[in-house]
Amino acid sequence: MLIAFSLAVSQRNAIDRDTNAFLTEQHIADQIVALTYRQQLEAFRFVDRHDEARMREFRDLGDEVYSQMRRYLFHELSAAARLHVERMKELHQGFEVVAQRVFDLAQRGQSDSARRRLADLDQRAESLDAAVEQFLTARREQRSALQLRHEEVSRRVGLGFATAGALMFVLLVLLAGYLRRRVLGPLDALAAAAGRLGAGDLDARVAPQRYAEFDEMAAGFNRMADSVQSARETMEAQNEEIRQTLDHLQQAQAELVQHEKLSAMGQMLAGLAHELNNPLAGVLGMAELIRAELAESPDADARAMATTLAEPLEREALRARSLVRNLLSFARRPSGVVEPVDLTAAVSTALGLCAHSFAQAGKTLRVELRPHLRVMADAQKLQHAIVNVVNNALDAVIAADGRGLTIVGAPTGRHMVRIDFDDDGTGFADPQSALLPFYTTKAAGKGTGLGLSLVEQFVNEFGGTVTVSNRSEGGARVSLLLRASEGIEVARDGAARGIALPATHREAAPSAAAGGDSDAAAPIRPRVLVVDDEPTLRLIQHRLLTNAGMEVVLAANGAEARDALVREPFDLVISDLRMPGEMDGRDLLAWLAQERPALAARSLLLTGDMGGVASVPLPVPMDRVVPKPFSSAEYVKRVRQALGAMQK
Repeated sequence: MLIAFSLAVSQRNAIDRDTNAFLTEQHIADQIVALTYRQQLEAFRFVDRHDEARMREFRDLGDEVYSQMRRYLFHELSAAARLHVERMKELHQGFEVVAQRVFDLAQRGQSDSARRRLADLDQRAESLDAAVEQFLTARREQRSALQLRHEEVSRRVGLGFATAGALMFVLLVLLAGYLRRRVLGPLDALAAAAGRLGAGDLDARVAPQRYAEFDEMAAGFNRMADSVQSARETMEAQNEEIRQTLDHLQQAQAELVQHEKLSAMGQMLAGLAHELNNPLAGVLGMAELIRAELAESPDADARAMATTLAEPLEREALRARSLVRNLLSFARRPSGVVEPVDLTAAVSTALGLCAHSFAQAGKTLRVELRPHLRVMADAQKLQHAIVNVVNNALDAVIAADGRGLTIVGAPTGRHMVRIDFDDDGTGFADPQSALLPFYTTKAAGKGTGLGLSLVEQFVNEFGGTVTVSNRSEGGARVSLLLRASEGIEVARDGAARGIALPATHREAAPSAAAGGDSDAAAPIRPRVLVVDDEPTLRLIQHRLLTNAGMEVVLAANGAEARDALVREPFDLVISDLRMPGEMDGRDLLAWLAQERPALAARSLLLTGDMGGVASVPLPVPMDRVVPKPFSSAEYVKRVRQALGAMQK
C-alpha cells in the first residue's frame, strides 16, 4: 500500500511539475514576443528620430530576448523542441541584422530606404512570433501525450491500491478476532482492577490468568497494589508537610519570576545597546568631522555653526556613548572573582543607569567620593548592589516628596572603605527586617523584597557588611562597608571631592583634522586597508586616515579585503569584528595569521561588543582593539601606535 501510495503521489507531482514547466515556457514565449515587438518599435522610432538612446534600448532588449531564450536550455526538451528553439534564435538574429541595416541607412541619412526596410523587419518579427507559437504547439502536444501516460499509470496504481486495501481489511478482521480472545479479555480484567484501585479500593486484585505472559502481568499488578496500600499511610503523613512547604515555595516562586523578568529585560537591553554602537559610531565620527571642517572654514558663519550646531551634536553623541557603555558594563555577567575595583568607576557606571530617573522625578543626586578609592569586589555585583540601593532610595524619596539622595564614600582606617547612601524619604518601617528576603513595604506589584537582601548577599561575598538605619533628621541611611585594596591614595587636603554624573559628562574631542597628534607626516605614506560593512564608518575612517597622511583602501567585507591583500601590499589592516558574508573579522584575521603573520600581529580590530552578556573572547589582545563608538583622536592615536610598532 505504501508503494502504491508513493507511486500515486509521484505521478501527481510529475503532472504538476510538467504543468508548471509549460506555464513557465508560455511565460518565456510571451516575454520573447513582447520584447521583439518593443525592439521593432524602437527601430521605427530611430528612423523618425536618430537618437542613440533608441539604439541602446534596442540592443538591451535584444540581450534580454537572448537571455529569455537561454532559459529554455535549462528545461527538459526533446530534440524537435530544441530545433524549434534554435530556429527561434536564428529568426531573432536575422531580425536584429535587418534592424542594424535600418539603423545604418538612417544614420547615413537614407531615411526612405530605412523605412522600406522596416517592412522586412515587420515580416521577420511575425515569422519569429509564428516560430514561437509552433514551439509552444509542439510542447503542448508532447505534454498531452505525457499526461495520458501519467493517467494510465495512475489508474493502474489506484486499482492496485484498492486491491491491497481489501486484502488488508480481511487480515485486520481476522487479527481482531484473535486479539479479542487472546489479549483483550485479560486486559479488560486488568483495567477493571486498575479502575477500582484508582477509585480508592486498595483491596482490588487480579485473578490468575491462563497464559503465562498475562499471569505474570497480573502478579506484577497485585504486587504493585500491595506496595500502594503499604505506602498510603506514609504518603498521607507526608502530605501535610508538603502542603506547608508548598505555600512557602509559591510565594518565593512569584517573587523569583518577577526577578527573572527583570533579568531578561536587562539581557535584552544589553543586546540592544550593542546594536546601537555601529550607528552611534557613525554619528559621533560625522559630528567630529563636521566640527573640524567648519572650525577651519574662512566663513565666520560656518565657524559659528561649528560651535552652535556641530559641538552640541558631538557632545550628545559622546553622552550617548557613555550611557551605552555603562549599560553594557552593567549587563555583563559577574566574573565571580573578588579583585581590586575602582569605586569611582563602579559608582559612575551604576549612576549612569539611574541619573535619568532622578532627573525625571525632579530629585537631586549628589556624590562625594574620595579620589583613588579601590575596594575588593566583583565589579558587576558591586554595580548591581549600588543600583538596587539607589533605586530603593528614589522610590522612598518620591513617596515622601523629599529632595534627593547623597552618596558619600571615604576610607575608615587603613583596611576598610565606607559608602553611605543618605536620603530624605519615608525611612524604614522596621530597619531590623529590611535585609530579610521578600521583606518590602511597597504596594503589591511595586517591589520584590529582594533588593536589599541581594545587596547584603553580594557585599558579604566581598568580605564586607551592610547596615541600615533611619536618620534622625528624616529618611534612611544604607551603609556599605567594603574591604580596601592595597595602596589607597587620599587627596593631600583630605577633603572629599564630588564626581561628575554620567548624564552631564563630556569627553574631550580634539579636531579630527589634527588627528590627535601634531607630528609631521612620514616621507612615505603608510598604506592602510580598512574593512567595515558600514558605509558611514568606512567614509569616516577614510577621512580620518587621509587627513593623517595615510593612503587608504576600503573593503566592505572580509572577502574583498582578502582579494585586496592578495593583489597589493599593506602596512596595516583595520577590520570590523562582525560582518555579514562568508568571511567576517575573525575569519580575516585567521587568514592573515596563515598568509601574512607579520601583518596579522599588528592588525587592529573594531567592535561594538565590549562587555556585552553574549560576548566571546576577542581574537586579539585588548591593546589592538578599538571599541565603537570611538573619537577621532583616539582612533588616529591607536593607528599610529600600530604603525609605530611596525617600524620598531
